[in-house]
Amino acid sequence: MVLASKSRPGYGNNTAIAGGAFAAAAGWRDPQDIPHHHLRDTVIGGRFINNQALVATVAGGGKRQVLDFQAFGVKFRRDSKEGLYVARAPGHSYAHHVYGENRIGTDFTLPLRAQADRDGVKFMEGVFVTRLLQRAGRVVGAMALDRDAHPVVINAVVTVLACGGLGQLYLHTNNAAGTTADGYALAYHAGLTLRDMEFVQFYPTALGELGSRNLIYEAFVFNGGAIIRNSQGEDVRVRHGLQDPMVFTRDRFTRALMTEILEGRATADKLTMDLTPVPPETLAKLTPLLPREERERRQFPVAPTAHFAMGGLDIDTDSHTALPGLLACGEVCGGVHGANRLAGNALTEVFVFGTIAGEEAAHLSAGTQPDSPEGDDVLGEVDRLRQSASGQTGQSQQLRRALKQVMWDKVGVIRDHAGLQGALAEIASLNEAVGVAGAACPRELVKLLEMDYMLTTAEMVCRAALKRSESRGAHFRTDSPQEDNQGWLKNITIRRRGSQMEMDTVPVALTEISPE
Repeated sequence: MVLASKSRPGYGNNTAIAGGAFAAAAGWRDPQDIPHHHLRDTVIGGRFINNQALVATVAGGGKRQVLDFQAFGVKFRRDSKEGLYVARAPGHSYAHHVYGENRIGTDFTLPLRAQADRDGVKFMEGVFVTRLLQRAGRVVGAMALDRDAHPVVINAVVTVLACGGLGQLYLHTNNAAGTTADGYALAYHAGLTLRDMEFVQFYPTALGELGSRNLIYEAFVFNGGAIIRNSQGEDVRVRHGLQDPMVFTRDRFTRALMTEILEGRATADKLTMDLTPVPPETLAKLTPLLPREERERRQFPVAPTAHFAMGGLDIDTDSHTALPGLLACGEVCGGVHGANRLAGNALTEVFVFGTIAGEEAAHLSAGTQPDSPEGDDVLGEVDRLRQSASGQTGQSQQLRRALKQVMWDKVGVIRDHAGLQGALAEIASLNEAVGVAGAACPRELVKLLEMDYMLTTAEMVCRAALKRSESRGAHFRTDSPQEDNQGWLKNITIRRRGSQMEMDTVPVALTEISPE
């Protein structure tokens, strides 16, 4: 088994920098805490457009992940009296979030890497995948560039796409640097269907000019008693009627904060997280979540930032895509979260479906030798890469900044028809600029190819957001501010037809949970 990654496995991804908590419905504190209730909460939080079979798989698989991680040497945060420490998060009916010992994602990723080393997994670090390769309609591996921009063909009986999200499309983001929408574009160019691309989650309370780090509102506000105040000192949660824990979800809270900013009730586009109401004993437990150099402060300026993508590839409950030989898992997939992801469900999804994809890949590839890709496909991709390296050099950074600004301004927390149309026009202009740009060195070539991925995915997000003429979950349009269950209990799908981006709508299968 080979793991090919452009970053350092175990470190350079969103899982590694996550808050180190995941939802596992296993009755840790209450026997009523069963997977069906986790399923129900997730579908309600996702505003009923989730793939409920995928949600059931995730909800039912959380407990196994805890047990597996313990076997891999992961240390969980403990409660001295009751075993595992568990907490409740907004949108969840029960306390079933478990935490790594240090409340950071490397609590999980580093033991996983160590286990992979023990199991004989080979790591290819610093490689950038440019295309999935096929033979007779089956994926047989991928084309990549090594650190020196030399083409590399990776042959595989089974390929698993686990490329993460699209957070770097946005100017303000807390995503790892490598989350440049690679997997979505790879799947799109391979002819696969993607779904729900209009739904991008923004985290409400981030620090710093570009929102690179979260100040975790679930811990400080929901469980700790902190208050988010606008410039007039008002409690934003109260002002927007979000006192009920089941409606205090990221989509609603983020929209409330952005509304305060856009309507002028903020200071330098920031709200204030006020920790002074937090009891001292609670604050002492939360102090490790504060910036190390500012742990004596009690007020922090916060604002929304791009956090997670709910949309992605269509997969089944065994992680299969529509292309034989290709599986997918994690944030690159759509369907689990619907229109809004509940806290803790991202890591549960990636761990559950990562396990499924790994076991399925091992089963399908046992005793089988990989096929070689079509020779013309390899030569065609080498030629495309050679052309990408020619042209005017030194533009990739400016082009990327321009795209990130457009996406933040016009395809962000609050949207409308005119803004989305304007974004599409600017994306088309940037595509033309990329077409004549070039690269003077291997690093710049990778940046240019990432830009191509980002533009393809940005167009998908814009087109889907234009088509969904309602507001639902993380997708909010001021010109269509109401949720429309009569007309829009549908998923928007996208796939490539020739050179065109084709969209369709598919009615949601309400197999277990329906709107009240």
